[in-house]
Amino acid sequence: MDEPLLTVERLTKRFGGNLVLDGVSFAVERGRIHGVIGPNGAGKTTLFNIINGIYTATSGRIRFKGREITNRNLVEIARLGIGRTFQVPRVFAEMSLIENMLVPTIPLTLSRREAEERAMELLALAGLDRLAHQPAAEISGGQKKLLEFMRTLMYEPELVLLDEPFGGVNPALVERLSDLVLEANSKFSKTFLLISHEMPSVMKLCERVTVLSAGRPIAEGPPGEVRQHPAVIEAYLGH
Repeated sequence: MDEPLLTVERLTKRFGGNLVLDGVSFAVERGRIHGVIGPNGAGKTTLFNIINGIYTATSGRIRFKGREITNRNLVEIARLGIGRTFQVPRVFAEMSLIENMLVPTIPLTLSRREAEERAMELLALAGLDRLAHQPAAEISGGQKKLLEFMRTLMYEPELVLLDEPFGGVNPALVERLSDLVLEANSKFSKTFLLISHEMPSVMKLCERVTVLSAGRPIAEGPPGEVRQHPAVIEAYLGH
């Protein structure tokens, strides 16, 4: 059996006396869409921030493509092939959409023409090509999420971390984003690790789900099975 693309082993994170992650372990198989869910304060975004090098782990290990990446900086991790989006999209507001798309290609060996062609292809896939020369400040919040997602694909990461991609997005754009994730997974062979409170989207997209509560893993499995797990119901609804 092939080694998982990403392996998280007994990951722990403390901020002073506050234990935010407590022995989190799971694996993401290559080519899958894997969900991470849990109530607010479960440690989901902290987990992402450690995987992509924003925070350091207190203890535990992270392996990517069989290589130890624990506590490497975010530039190294991006170069190894891990991309990331954020709950609040981080775009360059005064730059046009196509200029935003070109930013990740600066360290790559692409010509300007090749980079612009790739950028326009991805913008067209998201239905944003007609806005390519418009400042990012002028597009909606949902369109900014689309832009950030497509920009992440510009440097062709093998694994993409999606942090609440559907939060605050209207239903039509949720559907569009979901379809783009599925298309990137099937057409471009991208693997995804997804945080979301939008359970219908999790059920549609994810083949496997890890559930956190108060920084601890409490369940893992197919989404339909996990949703019925007593510990998951208690974590979301209480006794």
